[in-house]
Amino acid sequence: VRDCIVGNRQMLRVPLVLVLVLNGAYALRMTTSARGAPTTTRRQQLMCAGDGVLEQRYAEIASSLPAQEVAYTAWIRSDAIDTAALTEQTAALGLRLDVPNGHLAYADDFEAKRLRLGFDLIYCRHGKTEGNTEPRVYQGFVDEPQNGLNEIGLAQAESAADALDELRVSPDLIVLSPLSRASETGLAYVRRHDEFKDRVEVWPSSAEQHFGEWDNVMVKDLEDDNICHLFYLAQNALVKPAVPYVAPDGTVHESENFVELLIRMHGVLLQLADRISEISTSKARVHASSPPLAVLYGHSMAGAAVSILTGNGKQVDGQQYLGFDGKYIMPNATPVYLHKAN
Repeated sequence: VRDCIVGNRQMLRVPLVLVLVLNGAYALRMTTSARGAPTTTRRQQLMCAGDGVLEQRYAEIASSLPAQEVAYTAWIRSDAIDTAALTEQTAALGLRLDVPNGHLAYADDFEAKRLRLGFDLIYCRHGKTEGNTEPRVYQGFVDEPQNGLNEIGLAQAESAADALDELRVSPDLIVLSPLSRASETGLAYVRRHDEFKDRVEVWPSSAEQHFGEWDNVMVKDLEDDNICHLFYLAQNALVKPAVPYVAPDGTVHESENFVELLIRMHGVLLQLADRISEISTSKARVHASSPPLAVLYGHSMAGAAVSILTGNGKQVDGQQYLGFDGKYIMPNATPVYLHKAN
């Protein structure tokens, strides 16, 4: 049996493949492919050896939450970001932004403002990488060797392809993030289907959140009072560093916070709607009795943003605001229906 995510909301234990429905969201997962057991990496060996030390370090960071909140308050007061503009932009999406805490919640008018998509949408996060193996790093808009799929991730990509094959879907559009961990996850499926190769497009706009100077830095190595920790400890959607990320080739990538990512992914959904409309009118669809289907291969934070925008956001336990990191993210390489047009 494998874990199955239902509409990105809760976890069940189910055998083989199962497609379930919950509040208009669907998901599926296949058993892991039997294509050879991945070997233990050096990083995993070190992690096992230093298990207790790492957990102690994470506990120290968590205990510094009050200091992080003080630093965040000072950061907000410094006008490092335009909170008024971000509040207005999130309101336009049917979301409510609580600036003092950095929290996001669905506003009362969300349903009225939510995009009405005329196509089915499947989202699939990339397979596992060294970057999201302990000790974990901020893994955003980075594409260095450690950010590629590891052996487990490659097997997971094949399992995700198995899952889509079980559904017997025929995507009208397959969109890949330009970052290799996501594109390779998607290509595991595309390589099985020559008939889909002309339906594949790479969209830079669908890439992962830009974490600036935090990118590819281990969480444990960042200062205890750094506001970066509020991102995952407190689901703070506003924090971001002032310093950009500089790629090995010298390319500079400015940082963005989760609210800015939400706005970007809203643009991706609009682009998807336009592209699907073009495709639907430019050719006769052999499966015209069903709505068009778009499959988007991406990332954890980008996926969380699309989940929220399609009405599948998850509230933090016992709270009214939304979670997007930690236990609230999509699992690796699990195709999820985030929207059904019917």
